[in-house]
Amino acid sequence: MWLSRREFLLGAAAAALAGCGFAPAYGTGGAASRLQNAILVQEPENHFGYLVTRRIEERLGKGGEDAPYRLALRIKFSQESLGSTSDGQLTRYHIIGNTTYALQRAADQSEIDSGTVHNFTAYSASGSTVSTLAAQRDAQDRLMIALADQVIERLVLAAPDL
Repeated sequence: MWLSRREFLLGAAAAALAGCGFAPAYGTGGAASRLQNAILVQEPENHFGYLVTRRIEERLGKGGEDAPYRLALRIKFSQESLGSTSDGQLTRYHIIGNTTYALQRAADQSEIDSGTVHNFTAYSASGSTVSTLAAQRDAQDRLMIALADQVIERLVLAAPDL
């Protein structure tokens, strides 16, 4: 049976990636499989820490007390006005956040990986008070999920060295 052009190109791309040592991180025996249910995230200090922790545990699983790794997080964010009307009414806000993380071996508390990730989001403040508060909370939630996803990406990149 003849291969379509698309199937041929996908097969060629897969062969090229396999030849350069590429391996799927989440595939069988992939580096990220070492992280599944193996990280105990520190107890969150507030709602934002809870959101980041929940997202990490959704994607990597929840490590118990006997997990081989510990993850410490520090979350910071600030808000800036981004737009206004001619009479000075603010119409848009920009939320800038960063998360500093440190992954340690539970056995000896040695640091394996650490770093800081940055991201931002925005929301409109041109509606009613209720809709503006809802938009603000949604933007904060989206920012925490984005920061958590970036931490996970960094951990997956560090996984081969675990």
